Amino acid sequence: MTDEMKRVVIVGSGDGGTFTANLLASKLRKEIKGGLVSVQLVGEHLLHPFQPGNLDIAFKGAVPDKYVRAETDLIRKGVEFIKDPAVKIDFSARSVATKSGRTLPYDYLVIATGAVADPSKIQGLAEGALNFHTGGADSRRVWEALQSFEGGTIVVAIAGTPHKCPPSPNEAAFMLDEFFQKRGTRGKVKIRFLTPYPRPYPAEKVSHVVEPMFQKKGIDVVTFFNVDSVDPAKHKIYSLEGEAFDYDLLIAVPPHHGADVIVNSGIGDQDGYVPTDKGTMRVVGQEGAYCIGDATTIPVSKSGVVAHLQSVVVAHNIIAEMNRAKGLLEYNGRINCPMEVGNHKGIFVSATYTSPPVDQSPSTVKYYMKRSFAMIYWRALGGGLERVFDVFFGQTRFPATEKEEPEKTAVAPVASQGGKREA
Repeated sequence: MTDEMKRVVIVGSGDGGTFTANLLASKLRKEIKGGLVSVQLVGEHLLHPFQPGNLDIAFKGAVPDKYVRAETDLIRKGVEFIKDPAVKIDFSARSVATKSGRTLPYDYLVIATGAVADPSKIQGLAEGALNFHTGGADSRRVWEALQSFEGGTIVVAIAGTPHKCPPSPNEAAFMLDEFFQKRGTRGKVKIRFLTPYPRPYPAEKVSHVVEPMFQKKGIDVVTFFNVDSVDPAKHKIYSLEGEAFDYDLLIAVPPHHGADVIVNSGIGDQDGYVPTDKGTMRVVGQEGAYCIGDATTIPVSKSGVVAHLQSVVVAHNIIAEMNRAKGLLEYNGRINCPMEVGNHKGIFVSATYTSPPVDQSPSTVKYYMKRSFAMIYWRALGGGLERVFDVFFGQTRFPATEKEEPEKTAVAPVASQGGKREA
């Protein structure tokens, strides 16, 4: 590494951005202390949410405050947290502009701006539907609506793909069934699941688990339903295919798009996601720039686990570039998304770029493993559990010169709308 300071700017303080900053601060502790490296984390919010907790808020009545921490309590010494939203990224000038007017030059850039759930993209959706993807407050409104729901039709709809946490719509249906079973009013409630996919879950092997359970629980599934509009006054939801269904309560996964800073900077695709090399995580065509998590165009699940695993690759590759080393790593597409299926049972949606799907059975062990994630998440952000994760996830990265061999125990993503894939 040269004596000239190397500046790393990370845009976005969610899971991937915070973890990348902490990894770099840990691995470059001496260089940061010696003034050879700076790590700046640019974020919009002082509070950091554990987003999977939204399901518990919406369907189990958890208090939103349980799933947030102060961002400043989560970052390591050596990371400069800048609460000042980025408004423009300029690749040619190698700089990031913030809302307050600051210009942050960089030698290495990490884009971790996530995906935005936006009900306004579909006519009537914001007014006619509730959702658990736009934060804890909106998730709490789902719970409040359930308290006074005595009977009728609840529609769970996927209103756009890709979206954060692919299993979450299925989990919502399972958790609704469980909620009304416990209340003793399940017989008065019809649950209908609307999906744009050809099956209840996009990955076929996972759908082999979900579909019979939906049938057993009396959850009605309508496939190839691409939401066109919602009429809040008539309580109807319409599809592009010409179908329409009545509802008494509509819970919808909103369309998602990339962050405003990506759109306004002109560096994303038509949906605002950043073209990214699926192996090295480099922004396509840009030196020293990386992208991780939900912000990328990479065809894997938009989830915290993915951002976490990609962060390890990015932190390694940035340090390798600083040291002018050749040993870059590539991410192998590993995903690992837990799904509750009711009655204290769970499954895991697991995949890599090359590994085929496998059959599995719901288990209590998988359910409690999922429940434990909320407890370990905050520690995981600091990088203290990487050895445990390496054992749990197996090989998630490999030298860029090598080819990954197909694994025997994973579930592969399948094609979804718009040429993207979800698992």
